[in-house]
Amino acid sequence: MDIIMLRALSILLLPLLSWTSSPTLAAPAVVTDVPSTHSLVTMVMGTSPQLLLRAGATPHDYSMRPSEAASLGKADVVFWVSSGLSPWLPKAIKSLAPDIRSVELLETTGTVRLALRESATFDDDEHHHHDTDGLPDPHAWLNPANAQLWLQIIADTLSELDPEQSAFYQSNALEGIKKLEALDVKIVDQLSSVKDKPFIVFHDSYHYLEDYYDLPATATISLGDGTRPGIRQINALRAVLKEHPDTCIFSEPQFSERLVDTVIEGSHAKRGVLDPLGATLTPGPDLYAELLQNIAQTLHDCLSAPTNPD
Repeated sequence: MDIIMLRALSILLLPLLSWTSSPTLAAPAVVTDVPSTHSLVTMVMGTSPQLLLRAGATPHDYSMRPSEAASLGKADVVFWVSSGLSPWLPKAIKSLAPDIRSVELLETTGTVRLALRESATFDDDEHHHHDTDGLPDPHAWLNPANAQLWLQIIADTLSELDPEQSAFYQSNALEGIKKLEALDVKIVDQLSSVKDKPFIVFHDSYHYLEDYYDLPATATISLGDGTRPGIRQINALRAVLKEHPDTCIFSEPQFSERLVDTVIEGSHAKRGVLDPLGATLTPGPDLYAELLQNIAQTLHDCLSAPTNPD
């Protein structure tokens, strides 16, 4: 076979080789709600879906831009956490994309669901209260076992919509699951040295992480529904700080630190910043792992730091 024929054959085979290593141009149009979901879907797709939530925004009371609404209207499938996290999204889906494939991850079979906590100071029962009735806590991506399950659900859904690329999606999901399993082992070891250290979170977003890693928070400044604390609640938090001078108290990048300043006034509490949404991270396939790594590192660093001197 001469050189000219070899070159011609390689040109003919090149599209087939490319097809086996990446999604086709006919891949489903996908929309996601928050950065963590976007990251998991990107792991499986190999390309970036549309992310509805703007950087630094909170999902509870979000208003879509016209371009984001248009993307939702044109999509084939939307992966989202829950109506408890994004209460505006079900109505948007119904009005803009009534025929879209909608995958509400918190409602999928096998997902661990925890009940919303009703008080600002926690007890042991609340840390292990799994949801059976009523509204669950929506921050379920902070349980890495849920994230691993969701990778498989995302791959199965995309495989149904795009069967020609099923092997590609399934392979990516398996690779993602293995990476998260390895990360989980690392975090378990990292947090083992700070068990039973008291800490207060800004927003009751970490129930799943606390339950999974057996690292219970002592209290929260704001409940899971974003309710601002009253004077009685602030006094209760100050009582915690008085009883446990080595307490860490965490703010979040999306919210003002004024409430934290008010709570810790007159105390010597240690401080840190936790980002449960990944608001400060670059969207993409690595965001979810970075989110967990950052939370674990911040918890470890603050909880293992010496108590602030009087």
